[in-house]
Amino acid sequence: MPIPTKVLAAATAEMDEKLQECLPGHELHFVRTMAEAIGALRHDGFQLVVIDLNFDDSRMLELLQYVRSLPAYREVPLMCVHGDQLNLSEAVMKNIDVAVKALGGIAFLNLRDGAIDYRHDCSFLDRVATESGQSLRPN
Repeated sequence: MPIPTKVLAAATAEMDEKLQECLPGHELHFVRTMAEAIGALRHDGFQLVVIDLNFDDSRMLELLQYVRSLPAYREVPLMCVHGDQLNLSEAVMKNIDVAVKALGGIAFLNLRDGAIDYRHDCSFLDRVATESGQSLRPN
């Protein structure tokens, strides 16, 4: 049985259930504000960081940049997600994905109910979590 990956989930409360569904068996640590996220990151040890588009009044990209500025988190996978009922156009989703990747994230995933790629994106998030937990585990 694989050891759970320690995941920092910077998200609105509305995303808790979706992230738990996508990341079963992983150790999720939820934070709601930038201050909580910064405090949690100081303790180190997260093997994956997931940031919701609406985190702390839409501070997703700000937190992404902060995480990437920390030496301990340069190699830690970082995923950004969208899951509220706001239906973003394909062009907007693609542009946010480009921005996320430019700032060092892996991808911007659509976890909105009814999204065409929901199952695929959810599985991809779980796979990244599992792989990062195995590769970033201290010896």
